[in-house]
Amino acid sequence: MKIGRFANPLSVPTRFAPLLTLLSGQGLSAGLGLIYGKLTALYISPDVWGEYSLLLAGMTFVHSLLVTPTIQSFKSALGQFSRTTVVRFYGQLLLALFTILLPLVALLAGLYFRNSLFGLVWLAAVGQGFYQFGTDYRNAQGQHRSFARLQMGYAAGMLVSFGGLVIGLHQYTTTGLWQSMALVNGLFALLSVTPLYKLIRHTPSPLPNRPQLVQTYRRYVTPLFGMALCAWLLNYADRYLIRLYLTDADVGQYAMGYSLGAKLLLLSTPLLAFLSPRMLALRRDNQPVSMVNALVFRYLRHYMPGTGLACLAFFLGRNLIGTLLLSNQYGQAMAIAPIVATGYLFLTSIHLLELKWYAFGQTRYVLWHTLSGVVVNLAFNVLLIPRLGIAGAAWATMIGYATQFAIAYWLFRRPETVRIHPATALSHLTP
Repeated sequence: MKIGRFANPLSVPTRFAPLLTLLSGQGLSAGLGLIYGKLTALYISPDVWGEYSLLLAGMTFVHSLLVTPTIQSFKSALGQFSRTTVVRFYGQLLLALFTILLPLVALLAGLYFRNSLFGLVWLAAVGQGFYQFGTDYRNAQGQHRSFARLQMGYAAGMLVSFGGLVIGLHQYTTTGLWQSMALVNGLFALLSVTPLYKLIRHTPSPLPNRPQLVQTYRRYVTPLFGMALCAWLLNYADRYLIRLYLTDADVGQYAMGYSLGAKLLLLSTPLLAFLSPRMLALRRDNQPVSMVNALVFRYLRHYMPGTGLACLAFFLGRNLIGTLLLSNQYGQAMAIAPIVATGYLFLTSIHLLELKWYAFGQTRYVLWHTLSGVVVNLAFNVLLIPRLGIAGAAWATMIGYATQFAIAYWLFRRPETVRIHPATALSHLTP
């Protein structure tokens, strides 16, 4: 297979139809997500949102340590083994994690903190994991319409659930928020994995490639376990440091502002979903790793300037945007959101570079640049939070991600990972 298969389509509409599908789905999901954010800012106080955010950070830690590496390995394996065999093997693996390991973690956490909310946290984590399993399968297979429909449905479900369970029943508490999330995650987990169950139900129980799958899984995820810990520290450790120095209300202000700034992901998610199956197809056809570089550089050189302009517009209109999307009780959050958005410009650019490393199993590079980001991020958090409060955490986020992008870009361009010059590779993309 030639890279021109993706870069030289017969027509422009054919070329961009999948991307337009993803953009339209992401646009509607984004609109629903902004309405959800506005409602939480109106009805949920900063201290309640702070408590909820700390629990969410804990759930995300376990999820990123156990589930996310497994699903990344699952997508890579789809390019190497039979589809039904891979789905069955990884489905069994996730089921074991969710029914054995995660309940034990939730039970121990509940007993230690004397908090029954960890039962709801476990249910939400299980639903989130299976929902991600199903959506990532569709993305890897290029099923863009189904992928976009699930995304839109999930965003609508979160909005309806919040309106019914939280606002309708006046549950403006952490419990109400977790009940809402657990319900939606459970429902969309069923919708997401039901077609996969139908796909594998006639597959023989003893998998013929189990030893190779186990070996591939072990080799692929080993660097990712360390990376998952580092990624969690990058994204969530600042909340615990803010709580150490300040209050739950400050955590809530920061989490709300961070969430608003992180909306920059809405610009990159469709692009990542569009490029990921193409890179996996290059892997399936045993193309050289370096052939992907031209594809990545082509989109990166357009993405960064365009997104940079969006960050500038966000900064200039921060007061108006904050008034529209938040509420007066989250005044501090409005000030830090543009800083976080600038940090996410660099983070989402890193995600574009990582597509190649994940598709071709070069996860050690992901670990290396993430480790560097953790060191810089934590150092600036410890230095700036006591002096600047939540603004210090926002600046630490931006500086950390900018440094991490510089290192990731250097790793991407190293001779070990780039076998041909980008200008040479780009010739394959010329119509």
